[in-house]
Amino acid sequence: MGLGAEEASKLAGSAEQPRDRFGTGDPALRDIGYFLKCAAKDLGWEYQALRGGWLHELQKGGTKHFVIGYSFPHNSNTAARVAMDKVATYTVLSAAGIDAVQHLLVLAKGRSRREIRRLCHDRLELAGLPAASYVVLKPVTGSNGLDVERAGTFRAAQKKLDLLLGRYDGVAAVSPYLELRREVRVIVLDGRPLLVFEKIRSADWRHNLAFGAAPNLLSVHENEHVIAAALDACEVIGIRLAAVDLVEARDRSWRILEVNEGINLASRFAAQGAEYMRAAQISYHAIVRALE
Repeated sequence: MGLGAEEASKLAGSAEQPRDRFGTGDPALRDIGYFLKCAAKDLGWEYQALRGGWLHELQKGGTKHFVIGYSFPHNSNTAARVAMDKVATYTVLSAAGIDAVQHLLVLAKGRSRREIRRLCHDRLELAGLPAASYVVLKPVTGSNGLDVERAGTFRAAQKKLDLLLGRYDGVAAVSPYLELRREVRVIVLDGRPLLVFEKIRSADWRHNLAFGAAPNLLSVHENEHVIAAALDACEVIGIRLAAVDLVEARDRSWRILEVNEGINLASRFAAQGAEYMRAAQISYHAIVRALE
């Protein structure tokens, strides 16, 4: 069952859905632990937060699960590792014929300085320099737009790559820079769309909520083509629970940008208002229920 803007209100009165616990506007209650605690209480799980809320324990009977940060135990280790790795995600999806944003690997480990320079130059050319206005440089396993940069010259790109390689143990990724019209995230659970929203960017060129973008809930029924692509991507990777980011280029073509195995609907998403808090509550309730 997917959840868009109108679906959230329809489900609010359903006996199968969690009780609405959002009588307070306290931002401190909008972390993931709060939502997990509410879902656990509704579904009969015992919940406790460990390590300052970074590790969450859910227990029922003889079954125990851990949520680490925003990573849930639904996925196999292999599927989760593919989704965490942008180069692996692109490789697996493109091999299956799914349109995805190219991510080229820069692996500096065991190479001489000269070889690294040559490799970086090769990857930058493949990503479009010098003809393109920019290329995008990013960590292979990063999230939330952290350390994602763009550069318009070989010199600037090489400098940024050097920093990434030093910071991320000699591994980085290079992508073509795309002029985007839209970016949409689909939360997928067991082959179904759980939640769909667009990320409306602010002045920053990135669509990350951490950099000021705002979520806008979308209807499942009006975005079936985007959802179908997200479901196909999850099926190919073999992942049960994921946040799939899709981007629309200027030519109106859609492709997969990333498949994230971590699910974060707290803080900046839930803080948008009661409708978003309710959407987060219903989503986490379904995620916890899927552990049974």
